[in-house]
Amino acid sequence: MKHLSFRILFLCVFLPPVLYIFTIQGLEAYLQNTWKSDLMGRLISNPGQLLKGQLSVHDEIRTNIQAYMQSRWIAELGPVVRILVRTKNGRVIYPDFEKQERYEHQPDSGLKSLAGPSESSRLARENLEVMQEGLVFSLAVEIPRNTWLSNSVLVFYILVFTGVLCLSYRSNVRQAENVTRQQEEDLKATQKKLSQAQSRLQEATAKERSYREEIDRQKRDLTQADRRIQITEKEALAEMEALEEKLQESMAKRQEREQEIENLAWEVDRLKSQQKLSSKKKEKQQAAIRKRFNVLYKKIDFHDRSVDGFLHLPEDMQLKAEEFIHTLNQDPGLIRVKRKVFSKNGDLSALESIFAYRGRVYWRKKANSTIEVMAIGTKNTQSKDLAFLEGANAS
Repeated sequence: MKHLSFRILFLCVFLPPVLYIFTIQGLEAYLQNTWKSDLMGRLISNPGQLLKGQLSVHDEIRTNIQAYMQSRWIAELGPVVRILVRTKNGRVIYPDFEKQERYEHQPDSGLKSLAGPSESSRLARENLEVMQEGLVFSLAVEIPRNTWLSNSVLVFYILVFTGVLCLSYRSNVRQAENVTRQQEEDLKATQKKLSQAQSRLQEATAKERSYREEIDRQKRDLTQADRRIQITEKEALAEMEALEEKLQESMAKRQEREQEIENLAWEVDRLKSQQKLSSKKKEKQQAAIRKRFNVLYKKIDFHDRSVDGFLHLPEDMQLKAEEFIHTLNQDPGLIRVKRKVFSKNGDLSALESIFAYRGRVYWRKKANSTIEVMAIGTKNTQSKDLAFLEGANAS
């Protein structure tokens, strides 16, 4: 039972009787509807003979019903069929028990065909009266228990659900076998992994022992080293402080030398450019630059030192400087101010901004909302430009 599902077992026990009951009821309803619809059209098959009085309507209906039922093989398996044929006035036509008894007491029912004209007329009249009244046909089918048909249905469902039980049992047994086999395989794999882990554990234990010995040795060495470090720590600190002071002095001297070299290089470049420009040419260039600046940048006033500084810039830096001036003319809020430069009396002299990394522009806002560019230079001329701005009067 451990291989059977309780739900399958419950369904196989519960469903056969339930399906048996509903199947019997369904067969009864099916046979009743089918036979009733078939017999409705076969009750009277020779209306001409009935009207001539050659055949009684009772005999006609009984013969047709018996012939139909004998042609139904399923009727021999036990269904009980109750058929009632009557007129609308309530006169029973089939089964006609009185007429059956009368036929049974007659010595020779075969002489019926030799009846005289008066008998034929009477039968014809009776048949006509019945046909005029109209026939009411009812049929009921009942399948009793313990008949061939009912037992066949019950045996069928028992066999079907027994087969379902067998299939379910076999399927569960196969699944259990597969699970058992898989568990055995997993157990073997686990045992193999366990043996491998045990061997690795032994190796790790041996390595741990050697590591501990090495750690103990290193601790002893470290202790000795700590003692030596503690002895020489003060001397090392003192030496480090002396070296740091020397390093700072060396760096300061290096920065001074680099600044001197940059200043000298700028001075050489400026002197070379001054040698190339004659005084007259320089004045023309300053006038041209000032004229062009005044036309292009109407919101900016340019100090002579700024025009002179602009002319001494290399050509690529002149382009960057003019780009800066254009932005300053359009929107001073877009200009980033590096610092503020104050004069000797403490007033704000100018704002310092950077262009092209090494370029410097010193500018300020005047009282009439215009902007004055005080000086243009580079990092090399920064000290001279700041000296000029410190001496300038704020306006």
